Amino acid sequence: MEYKKILKYVLPSVLAFALSGVYGIVDGYFVGNRVGDAGITAINLVYPVVALLQALGTGIGMGGAVQYSIKKASGRQEEAAGYINATITFLLFAAIGAMAVFLPVIHPLMGLLGATGIIGEYGSIYLTIVMAGAICQIFGTGITPLVRNNGGAVFSMVIMIGGFFTNIALDFWLVWILDKGVEGAAIATVIGQLVTALGGIGYLTWKKLPIWQLRIHGQSFFYIAQIGISAFGVTLCPNISLLLMNLFLMKYGGASSVACYAVISYASFIVYLMLQGVGDGFQPLLSDCYGKGDLKGMKKMQNASYFISEFIAITSFVLLFSTRRYIGKLFGASDPVCQLVIKDMPIILIGFLFLALARVITSGFYATEQSGKSVMLVYSEAVFLLVLLFIFPGHFGEAAVWWSMSGAQMLAMVLALILKRVKRQTALPQ
Repeated sequence: MEYKKILKYVLPSVLAFALSGVYGIVDGYFVGNRVGDAGITAINLVYPVVALLQALGTGIGMGGAVQYSIKKASGRQEEAAGYINATITFLLFAAIGAMAVFLPVIHPLMGLLGATGIIGEYGSIYLTIVMAGAICQIFGTGITPLVRNNGGAVFSMVIMIGGFFTNIALDFWLVWILDKGVEGAAIATVIGQLVTALGGIGYLTWKKLPIWQLRIHGQSFFYIAQIGISAFGVTLCPNISLLLMNLFLMKYGGASSVACYAVISYASFIVYLMLQGVGDGFQPLLSDCYGKGDLKGMKKMQNASYFISEFIAITSFVLLFSTRRYIGKLFGASDPVCQLVIKDMPIILIGFLFLALARVITSGFYATEQSGKSVMLVYSEAVFLLVLLFIFPGHFGEAAVWWSMSGAQMLAMVLALILKRVKRQTALPQ
């Protein structure tokens, strides 16, 4: 019975996150093949800002979903319903705040990102449309944890797939058929997320949850943010690592090394998301056991999450290692860059084996209200990477840049195991 429950929650979550990894490549594929290098470069430059919107939605949605699950499992139905109200309100405030902050400064932001000329123009067009539709991005990612934690694991996958295929269809129509370029790609992205958001709102309405009653409650917002900051970091930190790796590879290896890392990142991004999917898939089950005070059930769920995450990491390692000779060509890389991919990809793949454990331990911490540990673990990987990059490449050159990434993930796993041994300071809910 427990295995059926695990498959019911975890498998749809992993598949949904895997698809969201492809989602991130779609705009670049259509624009790159229609507009050219300037278009795809512009989208890549502004992507960290778009990722910030997705991270905001994910963090708030997960923070509210965890609190909802715990209160519901411990029999506090009124408090649980209050967290549904507060989460929806928080998502709305985040969307309005993001639009108010970013829309007036898009042109200066292009200069800060190094986008000038036609690239800056394309970037401004893309980011303006996406920011104007920030409510779709934030609700699209923020509503799915609430759906998943209300027995809708499969449905959350369905609405994410619906948004994904809507984005593809609109990209094809707007970018290729109507020749709308980056403008069409941005519109497709916003509408794709709108489809996901509306599907989630429809599901929660069908479940008769009080999503239409906005609730401004400072304490609830604080508890949502306290847990959500970890899920926010899980979504955002890979982009920080991407930025750091690009900077140091450019310094020690040049443009070809950066191009090599771009190919490796595209190939491995889905793996990172699948590992996040394992953690988020187990979160409702862990929060339910925690809310009921079921320590034995929590232990079983944690052990199962370790096994599944390591299985995904090992399988991905073998698959990508064995096909690394063809991956560069798949993304249109030159022969010299393809040779670099063959040489350097195994170093990055080693990190998967350690990252897998760190990711699910992180999810286990925020699923059981151990927010301090989860925050420390989530952001430690970027800190470890920065420290290693400042110390070793100066002595050992470009190879040390690659090893710094895997080294940071090894250190994050060690920290995760140490934090697991530290006894929690709060009791289980009564």
